[in-house]
Amino acid sequence: MTPRPDLNAPARRMLAAAAALAFGLLGAPAAADEPEPASASAPASAPAPVAIPAPAPAPISDPEYPPPVVVDDPPPPSPSAVPYLPVNFGFMYPISTNVGAPDAFTHLDIALMLGRIGYLGGLQIGPVGWVGYDMRGAQIGLAHVVEGRAEGLELDGIFSIAQGDFAGAQIAGLMGWTSGRLTGLALAGMASYVYADVDGVLAGGLLSVARGKVRGLQIAGGTNIGRVDGLQLGIVNVSAEVRGVQIGLINVARRIKGVQVGVLNITDKLEGESLGLLPIPRRGGVHPVIWGSNSIFANLGVKFASAYAYSILGMGLHNRPLPEGKRQAAFTAGLTLGARVPIAEGFAVAGDLGGNRLFADGVPLTTHDELYKARVLVSFEIAKRLVPFVGGGVAMAVQGSDDLRFSILPEGTAGIEL
Repeated sequence: MTPRPDLNAPARRMLAAAAALAFGLLGAPAAADEPEPASASAPASAPAPVAIPAPAPAPISDPEYPPPVVVDDPPPPSPSAVPYLPVNFGFMYPISTNVGAPDAFTHLDIALMLGRIGYLGGLQIGPVGWVGYDMRGAQIGLAHVVEGRAEGLELDGIFSIAQGDFAGAQIAGLMGWTSGRLTGLALAGMASYVYADVDGVLAGGLLSVARGKVRGLQIAGGTNIGRVDGLQLGIVNVSAEVRGVQIGLINVARRIKGVQVGVLNITDKLEGESLGLLPIPRRGGVHPVIWGSNSIFANLGVKFASAYAYSILGMGLHNRPLPEGKRQAAFTAGLTLGARVPIAEGFAVAGDLGGNRLFADGVPLTTHDELYKARVLVSFEIAKRLVPFVGGGVAMAVQGSDDLRFSILPEGTAGIEL
């Protein structure tokens, strides 16, 4: 008997395909025809393979921010590879004999306005001169520029510029600039600037700046800025480090190995001495001082102390005797300079010289009324801000206008430093 065909099988297969397509679009696994149950004698199915994630795609650089392209400057041509002109004349380049050859090598370049050459091995004269590469010789005029190394002399009424190292003398009426190392002398009427080290002298009328280290002398009529191994001399001196001497009205150094001499000296780390009316180093510091003496009864001052030297700005009150047997109140203002030497644990000996001006009613400022002192003091440090001291010496009073009167008296004093 012939089996009866299943007329619903094509319909079931079409429904299964539609379900698979629908579940595939939704991201779910498609349902297939139900498998026939495995018989007991059928072997066990193999374990499902472990899914290995695909590697992350490499990041795509933003086309608006491409990586920077580093382009090295091509090396300059050698002097033998450029045109050679023993002598070059011109009005203003390119109106010159080296027209079309700005990189020419020449020994003598003369221009009425602007001279432009590549290499100089001799002399360049003119109001404005330009050397594209190296110079060995001299440039004389109002303004000159060397883009490479320079050896010799730059003498200009306005400015001199060397873009490379300079060995020789750079002298300018207003400004001198060296981007490389300077060996020799740099002198300018207004400002001298060296971007690297200086071996020699760096001087400016108003400003002298060295970005590197000055081994020698740095001097300015106004302000010096730079690290110095030698002498820094100016009205205002600013240095990260000084190994030598710093002299000026105002001296500022982060670290000094040597001596500061000035009115106001400020340093963070002092390995030496600071000599000034107002030395303010981290070592030593600023201390209030109260003392009395037989010459000036009550005194209040501020002590500026460095490693060994100190100065005291003080004011006082005195009730001085008059010839008629009366007494007169007088105010004083004075300055004391001295030095202190430790002698034992907590003990120190100091010696100082001071001068005081007395102000009283009926005494004009045009007359002399001063008191000068020389003292020897012994102190003992009970605590860092508690240092009593005693001492003595001699005091000399100077009074009068046309006929000066001098009187000498012994000085005894005692006080405390806080």
